[in-house]
Amino acid sequence: MAGVFRSTDGGESWATLNGGLDQGFHHQVQSFAVSPHQPEVLFRCSGEARGGEICGAVHQSVDGGNRWREVCSGMGFYGNGPTRMYGEVIAVDPHRRGVVAAGGYTGGLWVSPDHGDSWEQTMLPEERFGCVAFHPQQPGVLYAGTIGDNDLNMDYAEVEEGGLLRRLQDQPRGESGRLYLSQDNGQSWQLLYEGASFAELCFDSREPQRLYAACIWGGIRVSTDAGRTWSAAAGGLPAGRHRYGTVIQAGTQQGLLYTAPDARPHHEGLPPIPVYASGDGGASWRVVHRHADEDLSGFPAFMDHFSGGSRAAANGWAISKIVADRFIMNRLYLCNWYGVAISDDGGMTWRAGGFRGLETTCMEAVVADPCQPGKFAVTMADHPPKVTEDGGGTFCNLPGIPGYSGSTAITLSKRDDRRYLYGLVGHGRSACIAVSEDGGLTARAVLGLPQGMFVQALKEDKRRANTFYAYIEGAVAKGAGVYRSRDGGISWQQTAFRPPSHVATLPHQQQWIEAELMSVVVYQVKNACGCNQLLATDPLAPDRVLLGEWSEGLWLSADGGDSWESIGAGLPFLQNGRTSVLAAVAFSPKSAGTLYACFIREGLWRSRDHGQTWSKLFPLQEGAVFNASALTVSAQEEDVLILACEPMVQSHAPSGVVCSRDGGSTWDEWDITSLGAVRWKGIALDCEGQWLLGVTCGNGAYKAKLSSISK
Repeated sequence: MAGVFRSTDGGESWATLNGGLDQGFHHQVQSFAVSPHQPEVLFRCSGEARGGEICGAVHQSVDGGNRWREVCSGMGFYGNGPTRMYGEVIAVDPHRRGVVAAGGYTGGLWVSPDHGDSWEQTMLPEERFGCVAFHPQQPGVLYAGTIGDNDLNMDYAEVEEGGLLRRLQDQPRGESGRLYLSQDNGQSWQLLYEGASFAELCFDSREPQRLYAACIWGGIRVSTDAGRTWSAAAGGLPAGRHRYGTVIQAGTQQGLLYTAPDARPHHEGLPPIPVYASGDGGASWRVVHRHADEDLSGFPAFMDHFSGGSRAAANGWAISKIVADRFIMNRLYLCNWYGVAISDDGGMTWRAGGFRGLETTCMEAVVADPCQPGKFAVTMADHPPKVTEDGGGTFCNLPGIPGYSGSTAITLSKRDDRRYLYGLVGHGRSACIAVSEDGGLTARAVLGLPQGMFVQALKEDKRRANTFYAYIEGAVAKGAGVYRSRDGGISWQQTAFRPPSHVATLPHQQQWIEAELMSVVVYQVKNACGCNQLLATDPLAPDRVLLGEWSEGLWLSADGGDSWESIGAGLPFLQNGRTSVLAAVAFSPKSAGTLYACFIREGLWRSRDHGQTWSKLFPLQEGAVFNASALTVSAQEEDVLILACEPMVQSHAPSGVVCSRDGGSTWDEWDITSLGAVRWKGIALDCEGQWLLGVTCGNGAYKAKLSSISK
């Protein structure tokens, strides 16, 4: 979900390689390959499910990943899907220059004879390919393994009526996995084996007919007849049922194998970092080391929030890949949920370099401190909020609360710089409003919400002491709506706002907004949809509150929520179909009565008469699509407007950021093509209008100084 990264210092730090990409699914990378003949030639397979279809593309780079171009669109891939933790599905022939093979999640298996410039579909059926591999010692020999319905890795999906496959927007493919063999670079194929699923293949460098496979729930298996028959290789591996997605042979030590089960927090009886080694061809395995925290270095502090504070145990979660360095003896790389860790002693100790450059968090919102330059707070999936006081250079955690794993909305107080109010969300769609009154040292829940409710936004009334507002989404019958606090956020009462009678939930089109259009993936509800932008308080007048609902309207209160006026007439709600929805609202900090409304597909709109009439402000070209997903407004001589566009599968527009220094009369388009198809979820300027911080779905946060990029 964040694209491709490169390290030039042995994994100590990383940089993104997404230049030239522009569609919403282009960062959802399922697989990656480097040409052994020309290391500057790279391939990536990306795609995702939206609208009942699985889309995808193969991209090629000929300059080491600086720029990419699409070379094949015949296959669908599921980069952040149920096979995301398994093997590579694109491979470059190590013997014959120019031959590349790729197997899709949909669309079958394709082969290119000319470095990816042209592609042809092979005769293989359309299955979920889990690994594609050329034999390193036998020219022309190509293997392709598939994954059955029962081996999809989806512990974290929210499965409702219709079952897992429907939630994934997938179709039944059968319960069995298969292994296919071609001996002529994919021109013809034979079915070797049917039964277990294949996530990764490993070839024994001493015996060409000997293969090893990570078979997910089928464990680690070995074949001595080139893949025709398989037997379990489980001696010494953990007892019980575990998934295996990786098995490798150490490149500098023939005969030494490594594997790791896919451990999760609820698993018991596993070592903290469950990496196992075998020196006898998989006949027996031993745990490399039972790690303690002192065996780890350079891991970020946020990992202390997981697994009871054990960084070692957290680093052992969800290991998807182990790689042995081909040149450095005993050097291993381990990839899991958090990043890439490095070992120089065969897995006895691990270091991480702080995961520099791998800040791939799915973020929800960003707000600027109203008084302190360079200070921002951000919220994100799976983490409590974080605060930076140096414009995004470094961050510290605000306290989490047991039972809640992620954060949604947040507000920083103008009158009390030690007060933070923020929304938290937990498993089972539980949520609360939390408050810290001591500068972030401690926090407590002050408003617990019924299951299924969600803190969409939190705002302070900058003109009314101790007054805060909260926008709560969920079932209207359970209390969804706008709440107000008159005592600094400690106690809350629901205001008079009630949506139109036909609206039973906020959002009204809940499934469409929360699991299809805005979310990071279709199988998770309300994950990285963006928060904190559909509620605003007037910086020029007390008690004036602006509230937006994605598809149903916009309302204004001039008395602190005691009464509400609909002001959405003239705005493009659903004007060009279901994608034309509201994403952000704001007051002008400079001109009384001036309001702004951002729409997916329809861009930015403005009213200069408290919402009585509206006109489009950007873009003005006929038919132009701009998914205005984030807006920040700063007061100088005129309103400074910075507007971000999120690329979406359902509403195609390239990722972009535009800026106006004259209240929207003229606009500058910033060059962010090197960032690729970044999915913007929030953007904020600090109180002096100098430092800018933008947050994204999957690519973390980006910082900039306005003066350095706006001219």
